[in-house]
Amino acid sequence: MKAMERILKHHIIGCMHYRKGRSVDAKTFILDMVHRHLEIPNSSARLLFVDFSSAFNTLQPHILAGKLASLFHLDDQMILWILDFLTNRSQRVLVNNTLSDLLYTSTGTPQGCVLSPLLFILYTDDCRSIQPDSYMVKYADDTVLLSLHHGQVLQELVDWCDTACLELIVTKTKEMVVSFSNKQRALVTAASTIIHGQPVELVEEYKYLGTTFDHLLKFASNTEDILRKCQQRLYLLRKLNSFGVRKDILLTFYYSFIESIITFSIPCWFYSVSLQYRNRLQSTVKVCSRIIGLPLRNFTSQ
Repeated sequence: MKAMERILKHHIIGCMHYRKGRSVDAKTFILDMVHRHLEIPNSSARLLFVDFSSAFNTLQPHILAGKLASLFHLDDQMILWILDFLTNRSQRVLVNNTLSDLLYTSTGTPQGCVLSPLLFILYTDDCRSIQPDSYMVKYADDTVLLSLHHGQVLQELVDWCDTACLELIVTKTKEMVVSFSNKQRALVTAASTIIHGQPVELVEEYKYLGTTFDHLLKFASNTEDILRKCQQRLYLLRKLNSFGVRKDILLTFYYSFIESIITFSIPCWFYSVSLQYRNRLQSTVKVCSRIIGLPLRNFTSQ
């Protein structure tokens, strides 16, 4: 079945001219660039980090089929195959060597299947902002609404969620107001954002796609997290070295478990952190270099 899914996925991507390389780094970088666009004196930007309730499990196949036909013009036979794949799926639970009765479901996408992420992206493709000075940044089921004033664009998002049968969890949805003016920020935050009669929590910082930043577009908490994780893995590197592990294996461990943490989303945050943080990162790299006995990348010169 997964082989068939891969064939179908390749065909769908070919039909819609899907762009590769839109990784987590790219999405976070786009969001950061939008913030920079709004960095003018006495201005602010409102960020709404939307949280859906079991987004992949609430996708409606009949709505998806309509979008695949009208928006992406997929072949009828392909749409019928996808409908058959998503509907009347059997499932059961094994507890203490006892199987439950079969239960059939026709909602959502199967967990762990090749097509699920792509189908959800297509399902939410028409969730866009048409209002001026507002942006909708999406990565799978992570959605961020960025605007100067939510107003109409927020209502459009709520209406779209209702139409698409996606439940927006207000208690888990967060808002951040980005501004370098305390006075402007106080004016903007004076009125709470309300969704379905519930106020949205206003936060000082947020972890978006693995990268934490605050309302001043600073990444201090994110860098502290990176340093903490690197210190934890330094212990393992020392242990491997004490066991007499070869240098090439130590180097592979470093690239896989330490440098990968440092370089994750590095285009977004590295040039926003202080020289002190950069030196602390480089100090960690130097310790790794001494343990491995080989030169490593110099991050202070990036």
